[in-house]
Amino acid sequence: ARGCQCSQGVITVPLLFRRLLDRSTGYTNDSLVAHLVETGAITQGHIEAAFRAVDRGKFLPNLEEGTSEVYDDAPVRFGHFHMSQPSLYAEAVANLDLRRGLSFLNVGSGTGYLSSIVAEIAGPGLHHGVDLYSDLLDHAQEMLHVQKKEYIQFFEVNAHDLDLVMCPRYDRMYLGACAGGQSKRLLALLQVGGIAVGPFETSSGQYIRRVLRTSETTFDVKNLKQVSFGRLLPSEEPMRRPSFVLPSPPWTPSTHAAHSKGFRSAVREVLLCTTHVNSPAHIVPRDIFVKHVFGFMHPRWFSSATEAPFRERLDGAEEQPMDDEGTYDEDSARLQVLRTLAMFARQQRDLEAQESDDAVRSRIQSLFRMLNPNLGHMAHTGPDSDEEDAEESAAERNPSTAEGRLNGGYPATG
Repeated sequence: ARGCQCSQGVITVPLLFRRLLDRSTGYTNDSLVAHLVETGAITQGHIEAAFRAVDRGKFLPNLEEGTSEVYDDAPVRFGHFHMSQPSLYAEAVANLDLRRGLSFLNVGSGTGYLSSIVAEIAGPGLHHGVDLYSDLLDHAQEMLHVQKKEYIQFFEVNAHDLDLVMCPRYDRMYLGACAGGQSKRLLALLQVGGIAVGPFETSSGQYIRRVLRTSETTFDVKNLKQVSFGRLLPSEEPMRRPSFVLPSPPWTPSTHAAHSKGFRSAVREVLLCTTHVNSPAHIVPRDIFVKHVFGFMHPRWFSSATEAPFRERLDGAEEQPMDDEGTYDEDSARLQVLRTLAMFARQQRDLEAQESDDAVRSRIQSLFRMLNPNLGHMAHTGPDSDEEDAEESAAERNPSTAEGRLNGGYPATG
């Protein structure tokens, strides 16, 4: 396309068209990934390989042949089939610090595109996604079946209806919609040492955040970029106790370290009891507990949701209550902006009116002075100037001068 000729004779591309060019990458998934690498959105080889292995276009249903928009670095939406900008996903994957064997929860899993990319890096393991739309979940499950990733499980449930006590904890979590206020309690599903990435509401707007859980109640937080996302929808039954429980992996010696501290302590106590002659557990062979009993115990039986308020440390600053943030309300913020603008408009109007009155008064005074300097002086309603005070003093010292002024500025005649 041709650029526009500017007045200096330099050919430039209009800003809007330039932005479209920046996002346009071609007609294939490989061209999209190449664009992400060239622009610096992807800087690590294993992330590049994961994005190349998962064709973005195949995760959108009923896509017309030759459609290139799906391979642009831009959000795509068909009804409630929605994908965020690929460069944003790339940044999220990089900040999740994925490794083989880590568990993953995708809140608002959508088409399953991001879940599939994460699975390329983390491999088989505990991997769940939750969303609200059954057709979306069916489509995602079908796509992942084609990719032989049946270990990824999707569930039709509102995230606010998850039982935070009985659901498993995850090493990594991604939020596909904005969390604020009580939605931040979903961070209870993170393991200590786990990382969550996603949009969060703060007192100054929405930000993609990287949240590292450092203890049962504290989190290190880093703001990555300011964004605008839809909010996580509230529960349809907010007064009802959340009861949906995502399945937990059974205990085995190889998964022992991934279970909660309370569960590990219970296993250790039972095994120690088998070594004491006076303990009832002593009569049961250890293999019975290891091979049959522990595997049937729910991993969260010996854990509880943290009741203490969460606290966060933003970019290394002092800790503060996490719930103090998330009070940002877009409608209230807009109303406050409108009120501020209205107040500013009133001030400007009053100022302009004041300036207008002064200008009219000045023009009238000028007219009076042209017709009669004395009338012009009498018409002045503001504070006397130093010049006028000096003229009055001179008139008192020289009556003839004053008399001349009373005669239109000409000397009086006898």
